[in-house]
Amino acid sequence: MIAEDLGRLFEVGFNIGILAYIRENNLKNNFDTLFERDLQELRFPQMHRRIVDRAKMVDASHRQTICKWSLFFLQKGFLCGLNFFREYLEAAKWELKKLEILYFQCNFRGENSLGTYPQSEEEGFHSLLSQLGNVKVDIGRYQQKGEFLKADTLMLLRCRKKFRILSVDLSVFSVKSAEDIQDLDNVEILRRYLLREIKYLRSKSVFSQLSIDTEDLDFKFSPDLVRYFTAFKTKDKESAKLIQAGSYAYSFYQFLLSAKILQATDPLTLNVFGYSDRGVSAMSLHPDQIDILQTCAHIYKQENKKQEIDDARDIVWRKISRNATKSFINGRKFMQDLSSASGNGVTHITHQEKITDFFNSIANVPPELMAQVGLTGTMNLRDAHAASIGKALTAKENYLFLTGNPGIGKTTAIVEFLKQHMDEGFLFLYISPRIQVNRDIIEKFKQGDRLCDDRLFCVNSNSDIIKSNMGHCTVQYQTNLIQGEFTEKGVHFLDSDMIGREKYKLRLKQTMEDLIQDGGQRTRGVLSSVCDAIGTMVERGLSNNIIATVSVQSFKKTRNGDTLKHFNKIFRSVYNEREGSVNPAKMQAISQRIKHMFVMIDEITGDDSGVEFFSGISQLAGDYELMDGTHGFNTKIIVADASIVNSEVIRQHMGDRDVAPDKIFFRPASGPGSPLSVEPFDYGAIARNFD
Repeated sequence: MIAEDLGRLFEVGFNIGILAYIRENNLKNNFDTLFERDLQELRFPQMHRRIVDRAKMVDASHRQTICKWSLFFLQKGFLCGLNFFREYLEAAKWELKKLEILYFQCNFRGENSLGTYPQSEEEGFHSLLSQLGNVKVDIGRYQQKGEFLKADTLMLLRCRKKFRILSVDLSVFSVKSAEDIQDLDNVEILRRYLLREIKYLRSKSVFSQLSIDTEDLDFKFSPDLVRYFTAFKTKDKESAKLIQAGSYAYSFYQFLLSAKILQATDPLTLNVFGYSDRGVSAMSLHPDQIDILQTCAHIYKQENKKQEIDDARDIVWRKISRNATKSFINGRKFMQDLSSASGNGVTHITHQEKITDFFNSIANVPPELMAQVGLTGTMNLRDAHAASIGKALTAKENYLFLTGNPGIGKTTAIVEFLKQHMDEGFLFLYISPRIQVNRDIIEKFKQGDRLCDDRLFCVNSNSDIIKSNMGHCTVQYQTNLIQGEFTEKGVHFLDSDMIGREKYKLRLKQTMEDLIQDGGQRTRGVLSSVCDAIGTMVERGLSNNIIATVSVQSFKKTRNGDTLKHFNKIFRSVYNEREGSVNPAKMQAISQRIKHMFVMIDEITGDDSGVEFFSGISQLAGDYELMDGTHGFNTKIIVADASIVNSEVIRQHMGDRDVAPDKIFFRPASGPGSPLSVEPFDYGAIARNFD
């Protein structure tokens, strides 16, 4: 009972938070003062007494503890609702001045007031529905289980001619019984509570954070999805609440259609959320995908007893087993071995099969396929892939998207091209979410312990060496011709071979003979240091063949924007900020020394910072007139990621900087794919997709 009561306080606080945001931003709405009287009737002391009475608490200290928890969940709900609605509207990218809230449904009466403000449900429903004008509504029908009048939070929004239905079902998950209510003033109890919450979050699989992105609105999920929803409904609180909210959204949409408030052709997005005090599950759909919400309504309205859930799980397991049996050679034995594995200890299971429709990377490419991609002669797949990339690197394309499978040699092809064009000079900026991969790039330019050419100059940085150098602009470098530490234009260049020495491990500095001081916190960022170093090298002519590696983790949001502004330092010596233009003569002088400007972003779908880098580099290249060859540069912005399977995914994922990083790009299969393909398409400038 106490968990349900705290859940009601959380819901009340959540909806008050939404109302506060609406009032603060003066958003146009149809409810006017509808909820003011309800809120004036709420009395927290009375609600608190009702909670402790229901919990049958007699001890004064226990009653006081429940009071603190009640305030905690009311405040937590308020902050959650306030921030949720703000972030929701920001994600929708709607102008607040053009936004209209046509309908807002929430409840501060009856059970949500813990019985302190009783009122006729029918009267309350008529008040809510008055926002939609003079419409006839079968109250009895729509207050049944799974129908929209039972929703915790429900909205109909409009901005110009676009509509959104927002349905949220709320719950408290962290408290299940009176035993979970403990003294919040006890630090040890708070520590255990925090550890318990962290343990719960860690128990979640990474797949619980993924979203599914579908290309075609005509795509339909199978009706058998009902079995999977049913099987796992009670296992995850947010998923169960998502199904419930989906039922309400489906009911509300059907009502709006029947009342002719919406037309089937209206541009509409349905956003459904299962929201608990621990996490959120969400779906975003269009009317063409309404069958998914219909499935949610079917599941929620059914009385799924424990036995029925167990039966559904058994059906799902048998379905998975049958599909696996058909998918693998000797699949029946394989599944039998898996099923018979003991739950204790380690069980070794060996399964082998030969894949017949696999194109080996060392197999020769058929002549007709070679002709399709503009190649001649005899090559294996790896060499043909590299040759195709090499052709594109000297063509007019500015954007290259390399989508081949891992290990095919995407990065190696770029490196080999640069090695062969060192006489022309290059700047190669490599960006990756994995630090080890950045180190591997340097290794590709090595022969033994030395770089393969004396003209190469490699730079990178990290927070540790910046901190160890008193927070100054610092990079580590590798080159065959220079050793030791040196400084150019305020940039400290540290020999990478000396980084392991003790003087670079400590932040303590001896500033006087008898005084040692802490070097302090970092004052210069990683991206700032690397871009400063590149700009210095270009300006001073330290090298005409520069390799710089950066981790996407170096991207940071700041008060004045983000750290991508540091890219401007690369060409600071040729840019006139007052006029907002480059000096053509200086740009051409640089292109005579450094012709190839390559920026490569690896695994761009793994982190939203990758898309930020892509947008920042594209903006930089445009501002400095690097894209059209006017000043003699061969500029390439290269994206390498096996997940971007076609041009539509590229446009969808990288056309907007506000992108969800944890995403599955779901596309219907169009038949067996070619082992090697080149797809030209328009992306700002001319671009090609290589697979």
